[in-house]
Amino acid sequence: MCGIAGFVDFTSETDPSLIKKMTDSIVYRGPDSSGKFISENYIAGLGIRRLSIIDLKTGDQPIKNEDGTITVVYNGEIYNYKELKLKLQKNGHIFKTKSDTEVLVHGYEEYGLDLVKKLNGMFAFALWDEKQRKLLLGRDRVGIKPLYFYESKNLLVFGSEPKTILCHPSFHKSINLDAMSNYLYFGFLPHDYSMYSGIKKLLPGNILSFSKRGATTTSYFGLTDTVKENNNSLSELLDNAVKSQLMADVPVGVFLSGGLDSSLISYYVAKRKKLKSFSIGFKEPGFDESESAYYVAKIIGTDHHSEEFSVKDVVPIFNQLIKYLDEPLADASLVPTYKVSKLAAKYVKVVLSGDGGDELFGGYPTYQAHLMAKYFDSVRLINPDKLKNILGIIPESLINKIPLSFKDYPKKKLGEIVLRGLKLKNPDRHLYWMRTFFLGDKNLGQNPDRNWTKSLITEKPGVNIGQLIDFQTYLPDDFLVKTDRASMFNSLETRVPYLDNDVINYAFTTRNPHVTLLKTKIQLRGLLEKNLPQIAKRPKKGFGLPLEKWLRGDLKKFAKDHLENKKLDEFVERKEIEKIWKEHQDYGQNNSGTIWQLIILSGWLDNYS
Repeated sequence: MCGIAGFVDFTSETDPSLIKKMTDSIVYRGPDSSGKFISENYIAGLGIRRLSIIDLKTGDQPIKNEDGTITVVYNGEIYNYKELKLKLQKNGHIFKTKSDTEVLVHGYEEYGLDLVKKLNGMFAFALWDEKQRKLLLGRDRVGIKPLYFYESKNLLVFGSEPKTILCHPSFHKSINLDAMSNYLYFGFLPHDYSMYSGIKKLLPGNILSFSKRGATTTSYFGLTDTVKENNNSLSELLDNAVKSQLMADVPVGVFLSGGLDSSLISYYVAKRKKLKSFSIGFKEPGFDESESAYYVAKIIGTDHHSEEFSVKDVVPIFNQLIKYLDEPLADASLVPTYKVSKLAAKYVKVVLSGDGGDELFGGYPTYQAHLMAKYFDSVRLINPDKLKNILGIIPESLINKIPLSFKDYPKKKLGEIVLRGLKLKNPDRHLYWMRTFFLGDKNLGQNPDRNWTKSLITEKPGVNIGQLIDFQTYLPDDFLVKTDRASMFNSLETRVPYLDNDVINYAFTTRNPHVTLLKTKIQLRGLLEKNLPQIAKRPKKGFGLPLEKWLRGDLKKFAKDHLENKKLDEFVERKEIEKIWKEHQDYGQNNSGTIWQLIILSGWLDNYS
């Protein structure tokens, strides 16, 4: 895993020495080595910071083809590179390294743009074709690896993070107000938005081509492309995904929270190797899974390492994160993810993670809500407002007996959110449910323009619509961003077996249900019942912080100082900020999600200026 950056400037006015400044800004993504390439007439410049994982001796980048006309820098791992390499060698291509990177240059020679369809892995690459004087940018089909770009006439600048583009003298930063309104609603930046006007994300499953004629973007993967072809069982597919992602020339470990997703991945890891596992615990019982993590580690035989996360960790980690975080992200689990990544980085360079299990295999109560919504949509006589009133008079103790597969989230509150969402149509309904589920009821600004949601797939036979929307929104733009930044700020590579091509294909084509009204993750629980039966019965727990309590206690001054930041007033009404704060402190409402959203924005605005 690495960090990449570069430019194509057909005016040849960009100083080639800029490449070093761009890659130095993301040195944490690749502290082991650096490299650069400058084309003839200084038109193109590619740079790399490398975290050495495969082929430690000869795998430094940039890497070229035999005649030096094609050059590539890339961030990620291609898990099927040995299979692709063998085919390319049979067709006469000569390889100089043992790295997966070199498959990109020879694969491009052989297949052109069709190469990306053959890749199984996580990647963001930049490839310069000297003969055609063309740059290609490519991003993996899920969006595991980040890639940003800025285009202006004869210039295109790109990088793994926006801060690389900010280095270019032709770019003048200003805040994208549309992106800001989306952040204030969702707590993350969806679709192709970045917080900087003019900078965009290359969408997952897309290729960008830039030449003198300008930039064109094409999609090579969408969820409509998932077609059931593999006859392997889900167990075999996960086993194969873990096997391929254990490939490395450096120590590998696994994140083991004790929940369903990470426990199952850890089980398949332990079948093949005895590795180290890592987790974070809490004193607060509603957030702590350390006992479960130790139980799983003992059963499967990993060398387990755990640390306790306390309120004293929040401010130091926040101050460290905000220095690097060049876009706001309100997901509070970024903080403990950073700590567990720092712990893992003491022992290994690579970890496997359970990210993606919820979205692919039905882990959220919102998916159960969609099943219920089908009934309400068909029975028009039922008024959600009347049901909400009825819900309000039912004792919470009675509602909590409903056997939903989710723990430590007030079920009455969840029911109210679901009923309010029934008034909306998808995808707005699901997006409302998810943002309210994570952030609470408060909306800090006006509802953003959501024209981009028209591109979301809303129908795929047999698949829960919530999973389809999350796969294209919360997964790439919140959860994978969180994992990427938390791990890379610690120079740690995180791999995600659930997001293997074949596993994705299975998840979105199987006829076996993932979720019912009373049970989530049916198929994953089925695998666990055979191998880790006690874990199979566990309800879902979120990986977050006990912010509701801490913001009224030890974090009260820290939070209030950030909420008093005058820079917030440009984007959020001061009266609304004060109201949100008072309600929380008076125990009138749990506004912890919204307060954290403001704290992150405040820190980012200070760093921005």
